[in-house]
Amino acid sequence: MAGLKTAAAALPFWVAVALIQKFNWDLGLWKGLVLLAVLAALPFVTATAQRRRLDDGRPPRALAIAGLALLVLQTGYALKELRHPSPIDAATTTLAAGDLLRRGEDPYAARIDASGEVQAGDARYSGYKYLPLTIAAYLPLGAPLGERGVVLTNLLLHLAVVWLIFRLAADMAGASAGWMAVCLYLSLPLVPFQLFAKGVTDLAAVLPVIAALLLVERNAALTGLCVGLSLAAKPLPGALLLPCCLPAERRARLAYALGVGVGLIPVLPFLIWHPQAFIDNVVVFTLVRPADSTSWLFFAPPVAAVLAPAALAGAYLAALVHAWRRPPALARRCGLAAMLIVAAILAGPAAHHNYQLWWLPPMAALLGAALMPNTSKAPVFPVSPRRFG
Repeated sequence: MAGLKTAAAALPFWVAVALIQKFNWDLGLWKGLVLLAVLAALPFVTATAQRRRLDDGRPPRALAIAGLALLVLQTGYALKELRHPSPIDAATTTLAAGDLLRRGEDPYAARIDASGEVQAGDARYSGYKYLPLTIAAYLPLGAPLGERGVVLTNLLLHLAVVWLIFRLAADMAGASAGWMAVCLYLSLPLVPFQLFAKGVTDLAAVLPVIAALLLVERNAALTGLCVGLSLAAKPLPGALLLPCCLPAERRARLAYALGVGVGLIPVLPFLIWHPQAFIDNVVVFTLVRPADSTSWLFFAPPVAAVLAPAALAGAYLAALVHAWRRPPALARRCGLAAMLIVAAILAGPAAHHNYQLWWLPPMAALLGAALMPNTSKAPVFPVSPRRFG
């Protein structure tokens, strides 16, 4: 009976992700509505996860078996895709960028991204669109194995992300919550399809920021380093999590800032090599890129393209002030991260499926904690100690 109640509570999450996967090209308005519903639900999920107390009991065997079975199935799916990989341009341009680097050429100044040139209508935007640590992440297996190396790299990154999701939820509400979060994440068809059939490269940037969330209360310098490494792989989602990972103490914040700076060091050689090409393809392209039909902005009046980013900027500033003045607990950090990411997707010119991989890990961890029974012994109407002197 408890399992049925949990499944019923998780059903809206599955339905929302399934609808987001279904609503793709020419259906951006509907996708925007679903993402808006997710954004509206996140404060309630976060508040519920915060109320859960840490449960040190042994997790149900059925839950652990289900999580391991799903992991085995997804590994099998990845191995199946090794036979005839067909990755999208994110993977093929990353492989091309690695080949150029091995020949001593700058991938940001080369013409390797025809779609970028077409979208922006200028040959300046035909260089590599991501940052150097994405190239570095896929180079060890991509150089000898080509497209198969992308699939294998994604499998390794996927396993690491699953482990971090388990740890995040377990830190919030115990091992049972960890297994629940893993089951929720692994039960989403969108995730393995994007990673292994499409070969998206987003986990190179997602993995470090999930690690950063886990490290906030443990090591400020390592937290900053992880955020910096994420930024050195892709600007998003790392930039959105800068306030979410802000430590509480002033000295720790300095270590955090230094860690972010160290993580960004791999970017400097490319910024110096051909600065204009680098800025055009990594920064300016995002600003001039027109909205496509996966985004609700494609169907909205032009003023929406101004108001939506302004609303995102306001939300980001509010999150920064909140984290600075009242450093949140882990559940609220995960909630802030997921809310800012979903808001950024809504405010952006595209809402592609691979972007959903940015918010699904913290959301799965939150849901894993929120779906646990509330074991709190606190009274319903707590009495202030001052009342009794």
